[in-house]
Amino acid sequence: MFARRAALAAIAALMTVHIAYTVVALSNYSFRIGLVTHDGAGFVAELLDHLVPLRELLPAMVGLLLLTLLVTFAAVGTWAVRRPARTAGERSPAAGWTALAAVLLNPLALGWYGFALSNGADHMRTVQPATVLLMVAACAATVVALGNLARAVRR
Repeated sequence: MFARRAALAAIAALMTVHIAYTVVALSNYSFRIGLVTHDGAGFVAELLDHLVPLRELLPAMVGLLLLTLLVTFAAVGTWAVRRPARTAGERSPAAGWTALAAVLLNPLALGWYGFALSNGADHMRTVQPATVLLMVAACAATVVALGNLARAVRR
């Protein structure tokens, strides 16, 4: 019972941290474009930068995301070891494709984000819609996959 609760809490924490990381990463992206083009970065990016400089917040969010990922992996692994054995007729969750999408989209989004940042603000502005779409799709796939995992843990 404790392993199930710990796994569900860790999954909820990972969902929250991943969404917050996506917001911070996209705010940092918008803020860097705004610094070079002098267009401004938007309310959320300006507010986050005013509260905590984004150049310091983004690495902290990456570290928090990795730590939360490790804790979630450990909690779900503990739950998987301690749960009762499956019966022959029980099937694994049918929505495994969301986990596959999350696994494929997150490294792709990270690589695209790094590539866009390394080529300067003009290139960043040109590929901004694709970057935002890819980051949001990766976050959505991760949240849906974690929701499916949480549903499987609750059973």
